[in-house]
Amino acid sequence: MKRSVIVGMICMFVVAGMSNLYAQQNRGQRGQRNVQCQKGERCNLSDAQKEQMKEARTKYAKQTLDIKNELNELQAKQQTLVSAEKPNQSQVYANIDKMTALKKELHLQKLDMRMEMRSFLTEEQLLRADARPNHRKGMKQGRGGKKGMAQGRMQGKRGQGKMQGKRGMQAGKGKRNMLDLNDGQQAKMKELRLAHMKDTKSLRDEAEELRLKQRNLMTDENPDKKVLVANVNRLADIQNTLAKKKFDHKMEVRQILDEDQLVIFMSRAGKGFHRGHNRW
Repeated sequence: MKRSVIVGMICMFVVAGMSNLYAQQNRGQRGQRNVQCQKGERCNLSDAQKEQMKEARTKYAKQTLDIKNELNELQAKQQTLVSAEKPNQSQVYANIDKMTALKKELHLQKLDMRMEMRSFLTEEQLLRADARPNHRKGMKQGRGGKKGMAQGRMQGKRGQGKMQGKRGMQAGKGKRNMLDLNDGQQAKMKELRLAHMKDTKSLRDEAEELRLKQRNLMTDENPDKKVLVANVNRLADIQNTLAKKKFDHKMEVRQILDEDQLVIFMSRAGKGFHRGHNRW
């Protein structure tokens, strides 16, 4: 009896391990589909098409190198600005505006590259490039093709959002412990965070919808570039506003800290700022 239990437990661990490995491989495969297509591993590209893809990527890299370098400099400057003893709001806002403009230019350049690459593909190759498991899942869950695809993707994003939210809350707890906040400060910190989340919710939801719309548009037979560019412009406006609201939120948090806590807080003030601003 004891031996049967042990064997059963071993089988459970083996099955669980294989399931986890399969899930990781599946996620990796989904993430590499576009890359594989560019290399010809998925779309069966001809030698001429491979050369065209290479030229398009090289052109994009050359066009965006200076932009990326300037953006890195602005991100370093942003950390200096927000970690100052008395941050200058106008300077911080101006720097955010510059970063937004550069990020928008990068996304527009990338959009041009992707559309150029799609123009190299045959109809069959385009179907292979656009074929993704979550597309089919969404189509089953929704009544209409595109509507179903959007619903399927949205459900996946919601699941990811919940996990990211939990990780964010855990990270927030770690920061609060590091600052050694008293009960009153913790209550005020929670109040400020909830107010900030409520204030930015509509913008964050709109941004998520635009991202889904953008991905769906890119799988159309003839993507409407005007609409795609309009979406990029709107996303830029949203991210610009969110970045400024995040700075204002941090300034409110600073008001409840004592001198020692403020030193620790300022030493980390700029970390992670540009990552949030980059999410388009």
